[in-house]
Amino acid sequence: MNRITMLSSAEKVKGQGVASAYRELINLMTTHHADKYDMAINTYRKSDITHYHTIDFPFFLSTFVKKRRGVMVGYVHFLPETLDESLELPWIAKKSFFIST
Repeated sequence: MNRITMLSSAEKVKGQGVASAYRELINLMTTHHADKYDMAINTYRKSDITHYHTIDFPFFLSTFVKKRRGVMVGYVHFLPETLDESLELPWIAKKSFFIST
């Protein structure tokens, strides 16, 4: 049985559909594939597959422990009109990644 770790903070920000998409994925996995995968949510454990659903600094740091993470899959979407409110970044990162209009 493959071990999957799902890492997500999708439910922190309401009203953007990110949590709904994440819940649908979790429900799909637990309903239709529970016999194929040993799934854990937001737990740093040794896994065959680590699925990153949202961008989060602690999740980013976990990518450096490659032996424990297994295959790393990222499935992240953004809504351009809410991007600034969605990400909690230090001011220097915002200055580096965002272009002011």
